[in-house]
Amino acid sequence: MPLPCLIKFDAKRCQCLCKRTEKPCKNPAAFGMRSCRMHDAHRPHAALSGQKHPNYRHGQATNAARQEHSLASARLRSLETLGYAIGMFAGPRTVGRKPKA
Repeated sequence: MPLPCLIKFDAKRCQCLCKRTEKPCKNPAAFGMRSCRMHDAHRPHAALSGQKHPNYRHGQATNAARQEHSLASARLRSLETLGYAIGMFAGPRTVGRKPKA
């Protein structure tokens, strides 16, 4: 039996099949979608991103900024390795607490 809101408000039904019963879903479809919230009702192209997203904070941790930081860290590590190899640096290479001798 469909939900009362489907009959009363003439709401569109979810067009997906239930995995367990293999019968059509009885839930109402999400607004503007063909499926309900249980069957992954989201549109990737309609999802807000960047400054338009309500959870946007600052933009400093974007994927591009993370990749740039990763590349800069890799360059520094290679320079540090080269410095230790030619004897330019002395001391342990560990950061933070030093291991007990």
